[in-house]
Amino acid sequence: MSHPKHKKQAEKTDRSEFFAARASTPKATGLLDQAQDGDGGNDTLPLRTPTGSHNLPVTQDFLQTCLEDMSSKILASIQSTLRELSKDVQELGDRTARVEQRVEEQTSVHNELADQVHNLQQLLNQSQRKIMDLEDRSRRQNLRIRGIPEEVSQQDLHPFLIEYFKALTPELPAEMLILDRYHRVQKPAFLPQDTPRDVLTHLHYFHVKEAILQATRGQRDLPQKFTHIKIFTDLSAATLQKRKEFKTTTEALRNNGVQYRWGYPVRLLIRRNGTLTTINTPEEGHKLLRSWGIQPTQAGAKAADQRRLSPEWKRAKK
Repeated sequence: MSHPKHKKQAEKTDRSEFFAARASTPKATGLLDQAQDGDGGNDTLPLRTPTGSHNLPVTQDFLQTCLEDMSSKILASIQSTLRELSKDVQELGDRTARVEQRVEEQTSVHNELADQVHNLQQLLNQSQRKIMDLEDRSRRQNLRIRGIPEEVSQQDLHPFLIEYFKALTPELPAEMLILDRYHRVQKPAFLPQDTPRDVLTHLHYFHVKEAILQATRGQRDLPQKFTHIKIFTDLSAATLQKRKEFKTTTEALRNNGVQYRWGYPVRLLIRRNGTLTTINTPEEGHKLLRSWGIQPTQAGAKAADQRRLSPEWKRAKK
């Protein structure tokens, strides 16, 4: 029977022999050398070459080869992306050139249309002025009388008007006061409800009508029943609307004591310092007032602006 102590020594001897035999093999020797090299502080680590045939240390040439290979791949990717971007930019450039050409064509067409609209607007204004003049000439012997009570019936209008005109112009012969027509007209909406309707009358002689209008501007002693009556020139609605556009000019003239009167079709005849000036548009009136050092009461309405367009760029010569 063997002693336990001798048994343990025999097992230890067997293990030593086993590991010694394993260490003597080539593979074990290589691993041991690698471990010793690592412990020895060598800076290079064994890497397998691309062929996998044997181990070589990492050198500067090998790293440079790897970096060049990586750089070539990155460069190829960048070049591919740049080619795609260049293609997109070229397409955008072509589209932009077509858009610029189209805008240039549309600008040219717009300017031609703007010129045509301006010319047509001038022709339309001239036609409107002629129509207004014709309509006002057909009314040139009419008078619009405001303030005659509604109690005066249609049958009583003629003697009432004749009596009123005689009181205004006693110097005129009675046989010259001939009324071709006379009747009441619809009341304007802006007048109070209790205001009587206007009376429209057509006098046979134009100079009689002018004499009556001139008499209303002076101071005359009239009977009580005639003191509240007012007389106006009968004008077309278009003429009245056009005259409203001169409101700022006429207000400034009245405030500064400048005399004026209306001409036909729609114009202002202004007399200042013995000089007669004709104004055809509100803009001309504002310009004239400023030249005299008179400021209009308020800015007039601006006319519709049909401006021509200017190109945003100039085409470069190729």
